[in-house]
Amino acid sequence: MMTFPSMLLSWGMALSTTASCNVPIELLKSQAFNQPQQAVQTYLSNQGSFQRATCADAALAYRYLLMAATRVQDWKLVAEVAQILQSGRLSPHVAGKELNVINNLGVAYRKVGQPEDALTHYRCALTYANSHDERALIKINIAIVHRNADQPAIGFRLLQGIEEKYLPSIILAGLHVAKGNTALQLKRYDEAHRAYQQAREHYLLVGDKRNAQAVVANMLVVALAKNDTQAYDQLRTLSTLDIDMLTDHGGRFIQWLDTFRSYSSANNLNQLQRQQLQDIETIAADYIEFVMLLSARFSLNQAVVRPARINTKQPLLSSALARRWCKGM
Repeated sequence: MMTFPSMLLSWGMALSTTASCNVPIELLKSQAFNQPQQAVQTYLSNQGSFQRATCADAALAYRYLLMAATRVQDWKLVAEVAQILQSGRLSPHVAGKELNVINNLGVAYRKVGQPEDALTHYRCALTYANSHDERALIKINIAIVHRNADQPAIGFRLLQGIEEKYLPSIILAGLHVAKGNTALQLKRYDEAHRAYQQAREHYLLVGDKRNAQAVVANMLVVALAKNDTQAYDQLRTLSTLDIDMLTDHGGRFIQWLDTFRSYSSANNLNQLQRQQLQDIETIAADYIEFVMLLSARFSLNQAVVRPARINTKQPLLSSALARRWCKGM
């Protein structure tokens, strides 16, 4: 995603066939994909039922909750859910689905800015992969980490080696986002735009309206990189088509893009304008590479921009959240 911050490559969210155990599984599923903040609220409102439940639906609900918590960047809840899914009361119902949980924890580590922990969890997830689809999913996520670490060549080779035939739309969507981001980094703008369009189509096919809307922000970056303000203005309304599906982080990034758009035809920036474009403290780490790419046009101070990519603070997630399933953690 951009990764796009909210563009998570999640796996195996199948419909449940067991008794509900008083857990609102279908509501939580719908909200996790399209209204993750509401999914968290649904959990908090039904926490007692969740804590008592020991059935397969409860384990599946917690998996949806893990995805939602990652999307809204509630790292405390991510750690809590990881521990619950490895608990004795639910572990029998997670058996066979470990890859899903470990992969989603890798996504959380990547989004929080802990790439080494992300790679450790993705590599562990690969040991549970038994199909082409599963291996493709993990390879895409590994490629994203390498690209974010300024190693696009490694990521590009991984993505090119993935056979697209027969992959389901949810994985194809993530693959096209990753390809688009890599092409953008290599300044292959038309190729990036086509990949993002394909990603959006696949997200819509699986009913993931949130990510279908979110990927439009990637397309806005391409338009600005090409200095095509007309294309930007045509796409702009799609990026906020459903305001309820826009995350706070996504909203702040689009505001930054709008500021950049308003100055994109200027030959020189005054000090106030430069400061506005360098004010990126509230922009999530997933977007920083795109900020840097566009900032280069105005020769903004990269010493201001680049440190935002380096996580020098205390890690927000402890290492080895999947230690129960991953040997050597």
